[in-house]
Amino acid sequence: MALYKTGELARFSERGPVPRPLIVGEDMAVMLLCLQKHQEIKAPENDAAETVFTVVSGSGTVRENDETHEVGPGDVVYLPPGTRKALQAGEGTFTVIGVRQLGAKHVA
Repeated sequence: MALYKTGELARFSERGPVPRPLIVGEDMAVMLLCLQKHQEIKAPENDAAETVFTVVSGSGTVRENDETHEVGPGDVVYLPPGTRKALQAGEGTFTVIGVRQLGAKHVA
């Protein structure tokens, strides 16, 4: 069993978001995403991964294509394959667990 205490693992930087890998397997990756005031993480334009974000602490937004959704602690967001996606921190720190499918191929 792997146990991760996200409060102890969270790290923040003025230089930008700090993505910390927790688990990287053959089919999925689990990342601890640590952002602070207005920092943003964007998936590449051709990203075809199925993704789930769970907000651990703080508040911010999740962008899904052209829609923006306000999120806070305990919120879980599912983003289907092929969705353009991004996370942006609000005023303080924003800690999110991201789980994404690996090996997804973009189909045009």
